[in-house]
Amino acid sequence: MVRGNDDPSDAEDGRVLSPEELDITNDEHVAEIDDGRYVVSPNDPIGDVPTADTTSTGDEKSRTEQPASDPEPSGGRELTADSVHEFLETEFEGASSRYGFDVTGKFDGSVRQRRMVSNDVVTIFESLVLWYAQQIDSTTPVEEVLGILLMEANVPIRYPAASLQRLVRTTDLSPDDTIADLVEAVGDEDGFRI
Repeated sequence: MVRGNDDPSDAEDGRVLSPEELDITNDEHVAEIDDGRYVVSPNDPIGDVPTADTTSTGDEKSRTEQPASDPEPSGGRELTADSVHEFLETEFEGASSRYGFDVTGKFDGSVRQRRMVSNDVVTIFESLVLWYAQQIDSTTPVEEVLGILLMEANVPIRYPAASLQRLVRTTDLSPDDTIADLVEAVGDEDGFRI
């Protein structure tokens, strides 16, 4: 049974917390990223977290800052590209995650940043390429942008045979049908998914 705040027996169940004890902003595992929005670390203390759109689920941590602004040097040290790279290298070496990236890109004059760490190599790759595709063209579906980029790249892509088998199963074709039949069955204006 839940007791109301006016129940005098509450004091017998445990002590009453003060407002200072309920204030999570003083905890080293909590960082405020916006008014009323917080990042909570289940393990390590959180360092300085710039105002950003930050999400953390399980072993993944992601931060997107848009647009980028010039950071101010602290402690009298000159801020150079080398010092930024050195800082990022130190940050990643100290991270408990196996994979990560911190990238800054320029897209039609607008600078965007993305940082993510995770123990899942596929999650890291997916996050990076989806972010990149979204920055290239926000009006075209991401899967179409990725398809165009892969098709136009000078890097041959090798798909596992299981991908082609899944594609063929989405049609009503039989082993007696031709490749032309397959192309006709899967080819439409929107393309096909592997």
